[in-house]
Amino acid sequence: MAFPSRERLTVARTLHDGIAQDLVGIGYSLDLLLAEPSLDSAARIRIRNTRLEVDSLIAKVRGEILNLRAPQKVSISERIRELTQTLIPHIQIEFNSDDVVLSPYLIDELISITTELLRNIAQHSRATHVAINLYSVNNRTCLEICDNGIGGAQVKDGHFGLSGVTERVHNLHGSITIESTEGTRIALLV
Repeated sequence: MAFPSRERLTVARTLHDGIAQDLVGIGYSLDLLLAEPSLDSAARIRIRNTRLEVDSLIAKVRGEILNLRAPQKVSISERIRELTQTLIPHIQIEFNSDDVVLSPYLIDELISITTELLRNIAQHSRATHVAINLYSVNNRTCLEICDNGIGGAQVKDGHFGLSGVTERVHNLHGSITIESTEGTRIALLV
């Protein structure tokens, strides 16, 4: 079991001191509005529903903060399996993984990249099958995600998903390949 990385703790603090506190403040403001005696019932219902949505967001942010602060207990393979079950539960998964040894920082970065790629698959690809391969090549790590969807994945101006993935890979001094005509194959080497 490894302690959370410095980067994870920094993100947890930033979430707590920023977004979480802002959401709590919005919740208090909504409570004040709900206490207004002149508020009509239709507006009260809309504000109450918004208040419930804010509470849900606060719970999600707190969950992320706890996750970021938790000791890292699971391997990258286990974390990728959990992501597939959460983000693309309706898609058939084929997962092949070697025992790769990675720093907590690299694991976090690869999980962030995998999360973005799986979200893209869920939202855009219409895939029914996804293959994920994680293996070592010449003292580097290769992550390959392939789907049988409609293709068309590319870095586009004004869209930040694949741009962000590409930036993360380059920050890791790695390379990325995107092939997306019939289905999509994204491979990165870090």
